[in-house]
Amino acid sequence: MNLILASILTMGGLSALFAIFLAIMEKRFKVEEDTRIDKITNILPGINCGGCGYGSCRALAEAMVKGEAPLDSCVLGGKVEEIAKILGVKFESGKNEKKIAFIKCGATDSQRRKKAVYEGVESCQAANMIAGGENICPYGCLGYGDCEKVCPFGAITLIEGLPRVDSQKCTGCGKCVEACPRDLISLEYIRDEISYRVACSSLDKGKRARVACSKACIGCGLCVKICPFDASYLENNLAKIDQRNCQRCGLCAWRCPTGAILEYL
Repeated sequence: MNLILASILTMGGLSALFAIFLAIMEKRFKVEEDTRIDKITNILPGINCGGCGYGSCRALAEAMVKGEAPLDSCVLGGKVEEIAKILGVKFESGKNEKKIAFIKCGATDSQRRKKAVYEGVESCQAANMIAGGENICPYGCLGYGDCEKVCPFGAITLIEGLPRVDSQKCTGCGKCVEACPRDLISLEYIRDEISYRVACSSLDKGKRARVACSKACIGCGLCVKICPFDASYLENNLAKIDQRNCQRCGLCAWRCPTGAILEYL
């Protein structure tokens, strides 16, 4: 009995000694977290959309405190003035422009020619892996709405098999860009005026492109010829519009024989 009691007392004493040692070490080496991180995290939207380039709003707050991220990094428009006040710095606005998603395909399901009937999983990723889906065009939208499903803000709606973007809801987080297996979505700067963009990604030549889709750019070059500002050009049979030179006259969209150039705001 004495041996058991001695063992218990010894173990208890050692436990207490270790506990005291750990408490001292914890106090000595404790890293105090900057309280500003919590304050900024509470100001940010808390959506954790990743549009800022960080995995979470808290990660962005930490980067702001360290001076590694601009105060206006949040694509949802966090309360920048309040964040600047917490950090004790002066914020200069106008450095970042908002981006929204643009779908580089303008053909609805009925405007795309079919080569087969796809009966697999209704997913763009899955359809693209099985002979490129049912459409003839290997560049266009597959129409199963992977982009709509991943959008955390409800900014994308699938209408007639073609994604439509609500510019008021879109934050430019980029999740739809990652979801599209054909790289048909890009993030474009939003401005306070109308602009024109080519809603097609086909690199096929005229006749072949038109056979595959009635809305395809056929590389005819009429937009290039009619543009008075040298903003339109052809690249790999596909029309492009240089937004730096474009003066928003709309002649390219008016002259395009297939309607592949869209008015965009």
